[in-house]
Amino acid sequence: MADARKTITWVMGALALVLVASFFGRDILLRFSSEIQCDDGLRRRIDAREFNTEYWAYAIDFEGSLSDKAKISGKLAPKQIQELSEAMQSAKEFNKFIVNGFNACAITKRQYASYGARFKAMDDLSVRIASLTTKTPLKATEHEQLSKMVDEYIAIARGLAAPK
Repeated sequence: MADARKTITWVMGALALVLVASFFGRDILLRFSSEIQCDDGLRRRIDAREFNTEYWAYAIDFEGSLSDKAKISGKLAPKQIQELSEAMQSAKEFNKFIVNGFNACAITKRQYASYGARFKAMDDLSVRIASLTTKTPLKATEHEQLSKMVDEYIAIARGLAAPK
């Protein structure tokens, strides 16, 4: 009876270890074994998390803080808040297009770098916008600056699909 319990305990432990190793090993295996040949040369596949970390890390956090309307309701016009929210959502969807297009060789390395630069610009703007939305009260010049930065963010997001 005691031997059976030991055996079951060992089997359960080994199974748990295999599951944990599979969970963490999958990302490592996919990251290093996924090279593809495209017209513009050999490239390593990317995933959305990698793209977000490199180009758009803060914007994702900023989107979450945007949902707290109390922080920004007096600092931006309701129309601007709505447009900013829509711009962030469309950029998030376009992000998926970029990653999938790059992995399918539909987007060149040069295009990927161009899109990455645009997402980086949006990320930088979101940091600056967030820093102003946390200030209270805003001076008139800061209010104007915030409005201009939001308009710039929206313009970049709307122009993502346009070739550069």
